[in-house]
Amino acid sequence: MGPWFGSPLLALVPSVGEHVVRKVAGLSIDLDTVWATGAAVVITCALGLLVRRQLTSGVPGKLQLAWETGIQLVTRQIEGSIGPRGLAIVPLAVALFVFILIANLFEFVGIGSRYEWLGAPTGDINLPLAMAVFVILLVHMASIRERGIGGYVKHYLLQPFPKFLFPLNLFINFVEELSKPLTLALRLFGNLLSGTLMLSVIAFLGAWKLGSAPVGDVLVVPFNAIWKAFDLFIAVVQAFIFSLLTILYFDTAMSTEH
Repeated sequence: MGPWFGSPLLALVPSVGEHVVRKVAGLSIDLDTVWATGAAVVITCALGLLVRRQLTSGVPGKLQLAWETGIQLVTRQIEGSIGPRGLAIVPLAVALFVFILIANLFEFVGIGSRYEWLGAPTGDINLPLAMAVFVILLVHMASIRERGIGGYVKHYLLQPFPKFLFPLNLFINFVEELSKPLTLALRLFGNLLSGTLMLSVIAFLGAWKLGSAPVGDVLVVPFNAIWKAFDLFIAVVQAFIFSLLTILYFDTAMSTEH
């Protein structure tokens, strides 16, 4: 029999995505997600206030320079796709990026335990789905404001096929609009959940021994370091993708061209 047979690893099953749940008015509330979300909001607001406090018309500090660089990148992206009328989206896109990035970075302090004291709230489907629904509602409001009620309705009835196929147009557009918040939420949630899964699997390596040699305890350290570095990359990419898709959805909604 090989070294894996009879190993404690074979009897262990990692627990992933478990939450501290409390009942409030008949609803199940994930308290750890609420706490982590609140912490991310506080850090985001504190960062904004810190940038405002350090604002100067002279030589900017590192924080102000980083903030202004980000604002310029988002502004150029929006002006190039939507035009000047889309500049109102800049605060939303930047706020989403900063908030999601901070929330994602909570994964970086995770240790793969059953209950994380400050787990990434974006690893709970409730937060990504709530943000996605919020964004899509704003997108539809922008579309109505830009096209008017008549143009908004015509968009869904007369595209992409001729008007006599309006039932098919309505069905296709309905499926497309329904998929937007789902894909926006599931993309973010799936990537963060997979990170939590990997941390749990790495943590369970600690139970692996070859005789009296604690092989697992030794491997956990480098594996954790490597995965944390990759997690940092994923955190930035997913925050960027969510913000970029938000801009693209507004671009489509505010366009009056066929």
